[in-house]
Amino acid sequence: MKKLNTYLVLFLLITFAACESFVETNPQQSIDADEALTSPEAVRAATNSVFSRLRAISQYGRDMIAIPEVLTDNSIQAGTGIRLTGEANNQPGAHINNWQNSYYAINEANLVLRALEENEFSVDFRNEIEGQIRFLLGLYYHNLARVYAYDPTAIIPENDRGGVPLLMTGIRNVNEIVLAGRAPISEVYEYIYENLEMAYALLEGANTQTPHYASHGAAAALLSRVALYNGDYQKVITEADKALASGVGTFVTGDNYFSSWRQEVHPESVFEVVFMTNENLGQNESLRATFTTRFNDQTTTATSQGLAVFSPELLDLYAEEDVRRSIIYRGLGMNSGVFETTKFFSRGGINNLDNVPVIRVSELYLNKAEAHARLGQTEEANENLNIIRQRAGLQEVALEGDDLIEEILTQRRLEFSFEGHRSFDLKRLGLDIVKEFGTIPFEDFRTLARIPIREVDINPNLEQNPGY
Repeated sequence: MKKLNTYLVLFLLITFAACESFVETNPQQSIDADEALTSPEAVRAATNSVFSRLRAISQYGRDMIAIPEVLTDNSIQAGTGIRLTGEANNQPGAHINNWQNSYYAINEANLVLRALEENEFSVDFRNEIEGQIRFLLGLYYHNLARVYAYDPTAIIPENDRGGVPLLMTGIRNVNEIVLAGRAPISEVYEYIYENLEMAYALLEGANTQTPHYASHGAAAALLSRVALYNGDYQKVITEADKALASGVGTFVTGDNYFSSWRQEVHPESVFEVVFMTNENLGQNESLRATFTTRFNDQTTTATSQGLAVFSPELLDLYAEEDVRRSIIYRGLGMNSGVFETTKFFSRGGINNLDNVPVIRVSELYLNKAEAHARLGQTEEANENLNIIRQRAGLQEVALEGDDLIEEILTQRRLEFSFEGHRSFDLKRLGLDIVKEFGTIPFEDFRTLARIPIREVDINPNLEQNPGY
């Protein structure tokens, strides 16, 4: 029984339904994997299934955006509900848990790559599909590494149990399963680099401008982020420049900042997860319901709990003239004494339905600013930093050394508040989490998430993180 459970936990044999659109359909039925992936329609639908898993609550449906804020000093709990209470109190084991969904998606992705090798498809089709899959593998693996492992820039050697298992072959039946252990952190990053570089090359000629699926610009943008976590600062700059040159995503002006967060598709999105009408996560678990009591700008009565709101410290960091204050609203009802983000504000016109920007153009400028600063390139660092400051309505600065780094990190915190960056930034920098009730030192075991107990119990090659 244990052996069978392992197969069910680690892998989900591919599920999908054919669809004309690349990213519109969730998996709907199981199909025999030996027969399924032999036609372009089936392969495209299977690729769509890998995209669809990004919409899960454990992924960008909520947890990859909300929990990194709730775990840290960006957010306080409003006290209007019990959801995410453990995370808000940093209780042991209360963390992101994207393990199972991610490995389901990874196995589906590997099955698509296996089908491309075993069947005859046109070169253009093969390149398009493989480019999409390589991007998704890079995204899923980096998110797993961010949650369960230390980052290359901040490792506590005595607590380092490695990265995450690297599963590179699609599994069709139980006889093909190998119970993998955790690969070294460096190998995980090498594999992410490899996939994203391949994605860029395969998609470069596709001239894709929509952010709802992978483009060469999205591959470069994600690699810029990954390189920042890897401390590979020249690559951060190189990849960010490639992403900016791709034309995917448009940097919005200060005059358009407010309206950009009211559009169904954020104009700055280099890649975003799109949600269809039938994928509404609802009143209890959507990002809108998690972050605000309001339905829209006209709302006068509370329509949801608004669990995670601005900490006083974060709110005070925004200057009065900062245009980013325009989307910070006082809550309603029981939240009338606190302030909420309205970045997720039913932008599709339907309550609780929001596309989720994963990478915005603003991140590329701040990635470059930090990388230049850490390379001692002060002029270039200030130039990129001031792009963000000026758009916010703040004066230019000319900083050096630690002051420059501190301001870049502050602008990163202000720009990406409630977008799922804060706990990951603190972790890659080796910084403590300072909350009203106390400090969680970087060395604390709660910095890393607990690998699901069932996985460790069943797989003798998988080592749990310390403290669990």
